[in-house]
Amino acid sequence: MADSERIPSNIEGLDENMQGGIPQGHICIVAGASGAMKSSLTFSMLYNAVLYGETSGIYVTLEQGKESLRSHMANMGMNVEDARVRNRIAIIDLADLRVQLDEQGMSKRVDWMGQLIKQLTSYRQSIGFELLVFDSLGAFFTLTKMENPRDEIFRLFEAVRRLNLTSFFICEMTGDDNKQFGEYGVEDYLSDGVIHLVMERQGDEVSRKIGIVKMRHTRHILGYKPFTWKADEQRFSIL
Repeated sequence: MADSERIPSNIEGLDENMQGGIPQGHICIVAGASGAMKSSLTFSMLYNAVLYGETSGIYVTLEQGKESLRSHMANMGMNVEDARVRNRIAIIDLADLRVQLDEQGMSKRVDWMGQLIKQLTSYRQSIGFELLVFDSLGAFFTLTKMENPRDEIFRLFEAVRRLNLTSFFICEMTGDDNKQFGEYGVEDYLSDGVIHLVMERQGDEVSRKIGIVKMRHTRHILGYKPFTWKADEQRFSIL
């Protein structure tokens, strides 16, 4: 696959070892424990793809309010009000939809996945975005209390494929089991790529590492590499 058909991650040291980046149209899982910088890393990929490319995207959040997320990322140097990215990055707080439906007395009767797919389709048609970050799958299923999440994950991923989006779905990992990159054990199987972020503790020191566990149609580096945030360059870097 040619480089022109890829979305660079803009993570220093990664793209050159991954044939130039993420293949367009891929569905990727970004998995890791709390504090592993999943949200920051995926937002940086979205931000820099828009900043340095001819694309646009949306960040759907349930984990953090819209203004809190804006402030957090601005403190890292990624300001969505910057003229270079303004109008090409939209932050969507899905909790707003839940509040609206609660007020209408519809929250218990609504087809949550259908509503989400409808919203994404509407945004795709009106905004024309090409990149999607969804933060996070676990929070969405907790919020909606779906009975068959495995079927719903398949339904969501297939809808995203039909919309021809390059997407990153954040998945929280708990406990010491690093073999399941999602709450229901099917997220990694149904996805095209798995990016795993880990935290390692040695005494009082904590280090973060990144591993590309899976990336279809791509030759990529194996193993886990330490990474850090370069504030002066506003991007992550593999050490």
